[in-house]
Amino acid sequence: MLRAVLDTNVLVAALRSQRGASYELLRLWRQEQWKLVLSNTLVTEYEEILRREASSL
Repeated sequence: MLRAVLDTNVLVAALRSQRGASYELLRLWRQEQWKLVLSNTLVTEYEEILRREASSL
């Protein structure tokens, strides 16, 4: 199975719109087509960015 790291910009774009490549990556991940690789540092970055962007999502 393919494993990948999801850039924070891609995550935010996927959450903002249900169109485009970013959303498609998230959709495929939800269908277990690929495995998301995480680290503590990356999860912290996701949290910080999502808190900051929450009002626009």
